[in-house]
Amino acid sequence: MLDFITMKHDGEPPARLRAQIQMRLKEKRIPLAFVELLAPFVEKPEDLDEEAMEMLRSVLDLLAIEKLPADEAMRILQAAIAELQASVEIGDDHSEENAEEITAFYQPRAAKSHGLLGAVIAQLRKKSPPATKHTTGRARDLSRESEGARMVAAMSDGLQARMDRRHTPTIGRQYASMKMGDMAMQLVRATGQRPMNVAEAVRMAHSTSDFSLVLENALNKSIARRMEQVAPALARASHEIPAMDYRSGNLLDLSASGMPQEISEGGEIQNVTIDERGEQKPAPRDFGSIFRLSNKAQVNDDTGMLEQISVKMEQGATERFRRVLLEPLLANAGLGNTMADGQPVFHSTHGNLASASATLSVASLSVARLALRSQRGSQGEYYATEPWALVVPPSQETVAQQVLAEINATKLSDVNPFSGTLEIIVEVGLTDPLAWYLIGDPAKTDGLAHSFLDDLRAPRVETKPGWETLGTEFRLVWALDARFVSYASWFKNPGA
Repeated sequence: MLDFITMKHDGEPPARLRAQIQMRLKEKRIPLAFVELLAPFVEKPEDLDEEAMEMLRSVLDLLAIEKLPADEAMRILQAAIAELQASVEIGDDHSEENAEEITAFYQPRAAKSHGLLGAVIAQLRKKSPPATKHTTGRARDLSRESEGARMVAAMSDGLQARMDRRHTPTIGRQYASMKMGDMAMQLVRATGQRPMNVAEAVRMAHSTSDFSLVLENALNKSIARRMEQVAPALARASHEIPAMDYRSGNLLDLSASGMPQEISEGGEIQNVTIDERGEQKPAPRDFGSIFRLSNKAQVNDDTGMLEQISVKMEQGATERFRRVLLEPLLANAGLGNTMADGQPVFHSTHGNLASASATLSVASLSVARLALRSQRGSQGEYYATEPWALVVPPSQETVAQQVLAEINATKLSDVNPFSGTLEIIVEVGLTDPLAWYLIGDPAKTDGLAHSFLDDLRAPRVETKPGWETLGTEFRLVWALDARFVSYASWFKNPGA
């Protein structure tokens, strides 16, 4: 008999590993509740590679976790794992029946989580673990609803493959080439109804089945995946600040005033002050739009229609993200949003605005670099900001490339000190064709920041049957905001 404990860490997984797993799941928008289930089966964060992430998404599809409370979905998943464990530890009558899953559960893979997730997926496909939810005093058997949830998840997976050609369906392969009208027919018949034709099935599907949910899930996943790979250039120059609600507030910005002081023999530890400048953090704002898809279009199901809808939604959301990021940069006639001291981001008192406008060159870039490195806090402490990237409009892209190009110098005075040292970020939304910026790495320093409500890095698509028109309405909603939370890591030259 194989030992279940050998799959786990000795004792509790280290806190650092848990934090790394949490960060990995958060990047891929996987519910953080999975941390507790995965931690015992993961030796290092690299174990959760792209294959493991796809398997996790399949688990989510099977559980239809968007329609279940997180604790209830986790209870179902825990029951599946417990059943696998029991089959090994007790050697019950199901051991032979589950032999394939048990083997996968323990197979020595580079990522042990693969075996676990593969076994859980197979287990959930066979049957839902017994679980009930008490509603108005009566117990509801979730296993009776699992078949419909699996069909919705599978159809969503198949539709996603039609919307995004890079997506390989896992549980919905049979639906990847099925027309929407045929899907509607299958869902409606699953409710016990018998529509006369496809057109009638489409009309009935939105009110009597989960057809709207199929479209909604597929669009959400397709848009989220596209936005992971396509983002405004300016997003590279910004860092994210979590926002769990819409409330505005101030960030705590501590200076180096707490620097430890020397203690003489027999002396006392000195009191120091803590500075609190309190720059305002981004406060998410709601944005939204409505799309309509007619019943006729769904019945005809023209080739590429779903992909076009997904692409248009993603393009609109990407442009909205771009404009939100540009707002604080272009505010106050291009000097940036107003900071806590009443001055715009780029101001002479902040030491981050060129005193003389100059074209982008080695000489002007050297001045900008010196200004960026010379930034200090209110107690005189050095920020030591290292220049990381040039932010330029398209009109300055060629000049920026020339300035940063390597030169085969024949004498020391001709050596280009900036060759290969800076990134170039070309933002098409910058309105001033001459201005350019030198910035620090947003992963290391505060500067331009953005927030998404509840960490939703892509918009959410919601659906409902059309009332004034025959069809389906799609509502795309998103809450986000951006602003500067520090001026010290950005330097602006208006250009000439």
